[in-house]
Amino acid sequence: MSDFDGGTRDRLLAGAISLIEEGGETAVRVETVATLAGVARPSLYHFFGDREGLVVAAQAKRYRDSLFYNLQNQLEATKNCATREEFVEIIRRHIELLTTPDGEHRRRVRVEVLGATASRPNLRVQIMEANQSAARGLGELLKIAQDRGWLTLPFDLDVAAMWWFGMMNGRYLVEGEMPAIFRREWDAIATETVLRILFGNPIT
Repeated sequence: MSDFDGGTRDRLLAGAISLIEEGGETAVRVETVATLAGVARPSLYHFFGDREGLVVAAQAKRYRDSLFYNLQNQLEATKNCATREEFVEIIRRHIELLTTPDGEHRRRVRVEVLGATASRPNLRVQIMEANQSAARGLGELLKIAQDRGWLTLPFDLDVAAMWWFGMMNGRYLVEGEMPAIFRREWDAIATETVLRILFGNPIT
């Protein structure tokens, strides 16, 4: 099998991502990644140009994977909703998923990658494109609910979705070593805010 088969790029990315997760970007070494992928070093240069190209691609994939997690399932669940109450529960469950340990891990990944964009304009472009694509997906979900008369959101749906992502990323401020009460209060405020924005009145 050629070093340039379709799965080689994915294996190189997976190797780089595992190293970043374990030891940060400094742990990504060309020889180590090639060994993990089971290929020769020229394969890495073929797909990514150099080490920096690999790191940028790996960080972009980490971000996209964390951002699009479960979005398709939420969209399908919304399509299958029969009532406004069912849709409200989907929103509640979505917020709850974002506050689990897995949700906190995905948020940490996004914060790390966003930090890495400061000196990498090409990575920032990829992250902006991922944000816009995810916002369109969430906007599509909101449009379904709007068309069924379940919400009367007075904002552009894609922009509202982008706000949602920003708000949820902001939870990072009360994670880590912060007292658990900070997370509980943040979750309560976030849930109340989202429901009021989407539905206009408090939802009991």
